[in-house]
Amino acid sequence: MPSKDVWNYRNGLEEKIGSIHAHVENIYHHIKRIDTHLDKQNGRIRMNEVVISKWKGVAVGIICVASFVSTLIAMAIR
Repeated sequence: MPSKDVWNYRNGLEEKIGSIHAHVENIYHHIKRIDTHLDKQNGRIRMNEVVISKWKGVAVGIICVASFVSTLIAMAIR
């Protein structure tokens, strides 16, 4: 028959395992929340990159048109 100390050790071990399990569950839920937050943040970053890319295209177009117009004016003056 196992002694009382063995049963106390087993019960203590089960309590520790239960506590560790609760902590692991808590960590898992925090990681899921962080993952969801990062997905939203990455979506906003992608959207901002698209907007910046469009504005760069507009700026390049304006520079090309301005260069063409200034070249035409320079040719007309000469």
